[in-house]
Amino acid sequence: MIYSLVYSISMLFFLFFAFLPQADAQVSFLEKAEAFHSPIRVQADHVAYDKTENSYVAEGKVEVWEGNRKLAADRVFLNARTSEAEATGNVILVQGEDVLRGERMKINLETNLGIIIQGSLFLKKQNFYLRGEEIERVGEDTYRVRGGSFTTCEGDWPAWRFTGRETLVTLEEYASVWGATFQVKNIPLLYSPYLIFPVKTKRQSGFLIPRISYSNIGGVELNNAYFWAIAKNMDATFYLDLATIQGVGKGLEYRYMRQRDSRGSFYGYHIRDTDQYRQKRTEQLDRKPDRWQLDLQHEEYFNQTFFAKGRIKEFSDRQYFKDYGSTYEEQSSEQAYSFISLTKNWERFSLFGEARHTVDLRQEDQTTLQNYPAVNFRGMRQPIPGSPFYFSMDSSYDYFWRAQGVTGHRLDLNPRLSLPLRWGFFEITPDLGVRETVYRSQNGTEESHSRELWDFKTTAATEIFRIFETGSKRVPKLKHLVRPEITYTYVPDVDQQQIPNYDTPVPKSNAITYGITQRLIGKVEEEPGKTRYHEFAYCKLSQTYNLFEVNRDVSSGSEPRRPFGLINAEARVKLLQYINVENITAYDPNKNRFLSSYTSADFSDFRGDGLHLEYTWAEGTQDQINGNLRIRILPSLDASFGKRYSRLDQQTLETVYGLHYRHQCWSVELSYTERPAIAGQPAENKTMLMFTIVGVTSVGTR
Repeated sequence: MIYSLVYSISMLFFLFFAFLPQADAQVSFLEKAEAFHSPIRVQADHVAYDKTENSYVAEGKVEVWEGNRKLAADRVFLNARTSEAEATGNVILVQGEDVLRGERMKINLETNLGIIIQGSLFLKKQNFYLRGEEIERVGEDTYRVRGGSFTTCEGDWPAWRFTGRETLVTLEEYASVWGATFQVKNIPLLYSPYLIFPVKTKRQSGFLIPRISYSNIGGVELNNAYFWAIAKNMDATFYLDLATIQGVGKGLEYRYMRQRDSRGSFYGYHIRDTDQYRQKRTEQLDRKPDRWQLDLQHEEYFNQTFFAKGRIKEFSDRQYFKDYGSTYEEQSSEQAYSFISLTKNWERFSLFGEARHTVDLRQEDQTTLQNYPAVNFRGMRQPIPGSPFYFSMDSSYDYFWRAQGVTGHRLDLNPRLSLPLRWGFFEITPDLGVRETVYRSQNGTEESHSRELWDFKTTAATEIFRIFETGSKRVPKLKHLVRPEITYTYVPDVDQQQIPNYDTPVPKSNAITYGITQRLIGKVEEEPGKTRYHEFAYCKLSQTYNLFEVNRDVSSGSEPRRPFGLINAEARVKLLQYINVENITAYDPNKNRFLSSYTSADFSDFRGDGLHLEYTWAEGTQDQINGNLRIRILPSLDASFGKRYSRLDQQTLETVYGLHYRHQCWSVELSYTERPAIAGQPAENKTMLMFTIVGVTSVGTR
């Protein structure tokens, strides 16, 4: 009797939990029941058995536990003859972090189907809240909800929710709603007699909510997209962009993965510019009414040491990226590349081949040099058996082509012999190389030339370090490493006047390069038993002293001797958090001026505020400051400001203002962008609104 009661309540417990989704949907309920081995505990104030009806009644604080599962109710009734069970009064069904509540639950023990009256279902993984007058389980992961609502927001007054007369929900698939309303704070805003939307965390097919923006150039823009989850290893997105001034754009993006490391994508887009849109430019250059782009990328890994990569970019005109580039870098790019490469690595050798096509986006240039192909075979430095010497080799073959000008072949061989020596902390490495370069060029007639060179260099260096105990639990030790280094290089002066202009001469050299490198490395304790090493600071200074220049004859009116070359400096500071700074600078001591400098700095704090600064400068060619500031006004509200400014042209290139508000179950981002008139491009002011509903879809992303 007692055994029969415990067994029956155990089966009832099993089937009640069928209401909650299982981790493995491919396992049947019977398989789950057979796999059930955890002990069951049943507790109630009173248990009665009716032998005539073959039924059980447990009353008064009924609780059933098994593992992380728990069923609680005021009363549980089980009819073993009809296989029907019912729990009433404050029914709570808990599995892990998923919770099902209701006033009454009825279930059929044979079909595992049932219904909950005045119920609510919370699924932690999906963060779904499902409420209804009736929640009926009609399939393993399918529920019919009458008079209910759905949201990913917390609370009795959610920020948003969908309501419906009747809803059919299939977890990890879709929800179909009849008589649907979309409510904000329980205030109806939208109504639809029928609505379907995704209710799963995995990839899914479906329409994305349109992205809305306004531009004084393109007009009101509505960017529509449909995502197609074709299979686990491939998907596609279809685009339909509508703009009142600019025109209608159509696009397709297809992504696939053949195996773990082999993947690729295809992107194609076409738009026909309206006459009104074309008239906004002062110069059309090579723009055509029909604008399009094709972009094909693929990476194929035959194994970890043998792989191929490729990217083919085709477009209607050189101004396409300036008009339709998705980023500022793409809009301001001066060249576009297509390439196909093949790489094979061995333990001591590597082979790399590439065919690269370059398009000059600034002008129609028939002299742009193309590589069809470039092949490089390299032998890593390796010991010669039975000797203290090491051998290495660089060899390459290139074919250079262009529509106008000299084209031809180049074969270059550069074997090297070195002798690494070490005494304690001091090391010295003499290195000797010979170089043979053969050319066969064509410019109306074919010509053959060759160049023979040899070079010698010796590098001497040492490393000095000290380890400091910091007393900090997070970074208990710091290592300060100093490496001074000096290199002598000699390349003789040879006649290179016959070299075709698709190659560059090798400059003569009789120079000493000296420098010092400093590194600060910390041992970081991530957690007990887990450590890593972090480079907090890096600094390198180097300069070359030209011995040829020291002995150069100086005649009246000629430049004075200037043996000291540029001072090159590189520095990085990267703390564990909050600060990351990098600088690369070249300084000319002869003219007492900087020639180039690049600085990047990122600052943040514990609140979430952030500042990114970038300064790029090259004498006479570039002087640009870029910055982006993010301020956390409230825990859920960020304000941002970004600016790109050219000091060389004395004008702003781009200014962006933004607000981003995040809620527990939705977020909205508003941005305003200003771009001035540059090189025939009209000035543009653009406002964009991006809205995200957590658990349903997002707007404004591609």
